[in-house]
Amino acid sequence: SNMSTITDGSLTLYPNPNNGDQLFINLTEVDTEVKTVSVDIFDLAGKRVSTRTIAVSDGFVKANIDLKSELANGLYVVNITAGEKVYNERLVIQK
Repeated sequence: SNMSTITDGSLTLYPNPNNGDQLFINLTEVDTEVKTVSVDIFDLAGKRVSTRTIAVSDGFVKANIDLKSELANGLYVVNITAGEKVYNERLVIQK
């Protein structure tokens, strides 16, 4: 089988585990044509519980999302779409 490693761009979510207040997102090496990214948070049932659109600045996304303590304790999947690329990261909420 052909194994390829995707090295373009890295996604960092912190703090993780999170207390449900503020979530910081860093995404590197976003294509220059991409001006905004979509950030969707899904619960384990696949239901979208939050969605945001964030501007890209010089190929980077550095954002602070105010979760407003709207998410219950548990495991979520953060899905970020940047043009053709999709990044997924697990997020744990512990209040």
